[in-house]
Amino acid sequence: MDLLTIVLMLLAGSLHAGWHGLVKSGVDQTANLAGMGIVAALPAMAVILFAPIPPATVWLVLLVSVAFHVGYKLCVANAYANADLGEAFPLARGAVPLFATAIAFPLLGQTPSAGQCAGIVLISGGLMVLALARLRRSFDGVLLAATAGAGLAVAAYSVVDSYGTRLSGNWVDYTAWLIVVDNVTFLLVARLVRGRALWATLSAMKGRVIASGLLGLISFGVFMWALSRNPVGAVSALRETSVFFAILIGILLHREPLSARRIGAGLLIVAGILTIAVSK
Repeated sequence: MDLLTIVLMLLAGSLHAGWHGLVKSGVDQTANLAGMGIVAALPAMAVILFAPIPPATVWLVLLVSVAFHVGYKLCVANAYANADLGEAFPLARGAVPLFATAIAFPLLGQTPSAGQCAGIVLISGGLMVLALARLRRSFDGVLLAATAGAGLAVAAYSVVDSYGTRLSGNWVDYTAWLIVVDNVTFLLVARLVRGRALWATLSAMKGRVIASGLLGLISFGVFMWALSRNPVGAVSALRETSVFFAILIGILLHREPLSARRIGAGLLIVAGILTIAVSK
């Protein structure tokens, strides 16, 4: 992986944590996710006006990816309703490289190296610390299911989208179609869940929606570009450096508890992620 990709993915990780911080601090996470999707879809619609309609094979990949993207957003909204940003985000995102590596092995033939296996051990240790800390206070099956579901969904759509960008032959066109179809679908889901009140909620939080939408669009665009030219496991790992940024945002902006256990777990996860990213 070249230096440019590493630098841009670290930037994308910080932006990714930023929009999650905005969503977490909002009064309605589902509405915020739907609104930021509208913001992201508008420039993507401008792109697809000049892009060819994908062939049937690419549409099949797009629809599978959209299912995972929508499932991820539902899990994220549920997780943030039940835990701090500095707890829910690492539990969900720290597991992504583990799932992504496991899925990419049989589907894409990408065998994990010894370094990647070492990174997996470090990440697993960090996740275990966070999970045990939560269990010491109270067992929250909903939170653990939501974060596990979010991590699995991200890993799955990372593998699917990596294949999709290669199959389509143009990562920009594929990404634009994905952003539009994904966010229109989630907007319909949010409308069913929230009813007519969705529009009033979006209007009341329009500043937050626009900011999170722009951050999400930029970070996802960089992620898709990197996926089109690098192994899934390494790209997913670099993206998940957002875990530590999220912990810092939770502490500094959301006034979440500053604990040695949470910081230590975050450092273990990031160390594992970077180990995977630099492994050959």
